[in-house]
Amino acid sequence: MKRHSGLAWLWFPLLASLAWSCSGNNSSSPSAPAILTFSSGGNYPEGIGIDKSDNVWIANRYSRQVAELSNAGALINTFAVGVEPHGLKIDRANSQNIWVQNVAGGGPGAPASCPNNTSGTVTALAADGSLIGTFCTGGTGPQHAQFDSSGNIWVTNQGSNTVSELSGAGTFINTFQTGTNPHAIARDQSGNFWIGNYYSGTVTVLKPDGSFYAAIDNVGLQPTGNDIDPSGSLWQSVQSLNAVAVFAAPPSFAPIRSESVGFAPRGVTIDNAGNVFVANRQSNDVLEFNSSGTQVNQFQVGACPENMAIDSKGDLWVSNSCSSTVSVIKGVAVPSPNGDDDSNG
Repeated sequence: MKRHSGLAWLWFPLLASLAWSCSGNNSSSPSAPAILTFSSGGNYPEGIGIDKSDNVWIANRYSRQVAELSNAGALINTFAVGVEPHGLKIDRANSQNIWVQNVAGGGPGAPASCPNNTSGTVTALAADGSLIGTFCTGGTGPQHAQFDSSGNIWVTNQGSNTVSELSGAGTFINTFQTGTNPHAIARDQSGNFWIGNYYSGTVTVLKPDGSFYAAIDNVGLQPTGNDIDPSGSLWQSVQSLNAVAVFAAPPSFAPIRSESVGFAPRGVTIDNAGNVFVANRQSNDVLEFNSSGTQVNQFQVGACPENMAIDSKGDLWVSNSCSSTVSVIKGVAVPSPNGDDDSNG
């Protein structure tokens, strides 16, 4: 077992600098990209993803539904899911199905009960929004998900301290232990899963088969969104520290640096060129860092931004939970070939 002490040694100087100020261009600069705002099609949007047709799918937590918007921001349709949908993930590499993590369980076609007194469910929709089914995760309080190379879906169960593996058809395969209250999950280029544990302030790394690889300790309380950059390093937002922590790729896992961001950072999205976008829930903005880690932009968006996704034109879509809107920052990102660059804050 491999353990690392994380970034505790960097936080004390960082805390002294948290009277935060931004450098770079902001949304009022003449050279800044246009920012548009649309209704999310429901109440309290959190999870967001973009399909191969560039339509935008949004999990509206308190509407118990997923909304599909056109790339121009027009509402196409809404689809019922479970109670308190939070995360949303589209299987771009395989089936194109949309998977929604229902924090409080239930959902159309859900079993009457889940095994071992668990309640977590995921609802799967086909690319046209038709229902595939709702399935038990084998845990409680599911938050976010990632796919593996076989199209299986891995779901964090915040209430059970586990990650579940389900097949692309929704069949339960296994669960694996994490730290306390796993939230975000990212998959690196080797297929390893990096899980931010919200209340233990750690990151658990699992191998592609679910076996333990490493634990990074003392990351800071409330690690939320995360993503992997082109070098294989993890960028992990740490909400309580108003920072993003960067850790080296395996087998090192060593802390590289920390970056001050806005207040209560949530989602982290990295584009195909290695530019990093961080959504700050209490600052109502998104910060952009270039691939060298230098902040280059600040964009004002709606109230309580949480998650982001990049479309094929390089537009960055942001879910704003408190204003029930989505913001679109035009042409700021470099899209990935597979489009799997949505955040999980």
